[in-house]
Amino acid sequence: MGLFSSEPKKKPLCPVSNVLGEPIYYLDGRGSNLFVYEKCVVIDRTQGGIFNLGNRTYKIIPIKYIVALQIKSTGATTGFLEFATYGHENTAMQGFDRVDDEDNINFGSEESAKIAKQIVDFILPKIL
Repeated sequence: MGLFSSEPKKKPLCPVSNVLGEPIYYLDGRGSNLFVYEKCVVIDRTQGGIFNLGNRTYKIIPIKYIVALQIKSTGATTGFLEFATYGHENTAMQGFDRVDDEDNINFGSEESAKIAKQIVDFILPKIL
């Protein structure tokens, strides 16, 4: 599969799929992937390419510890879905600073924005 291949991109495996199984939702972000399960979300930066040089990690956030969600649709800049948790310190981040925030996932397509909205609709009733 080359850089300009027309083959569809395969969904990567979640780093903890051996424990959690198949995700309910999957979002292919810029430099990271988001896997949503019944009780947690996994933000995976282990396969992020050049967007994540030096940050090849994954983070598991239990849904019960998510206190707020922020979503920005695509437009002049990329969109993002941010998970605020207890002790979340990056509330003043703007623009390109969000690329390094380990509690969000950035995306660039309207299709990804629609999936992000579905994820918010799934998680919101669980945190209210």
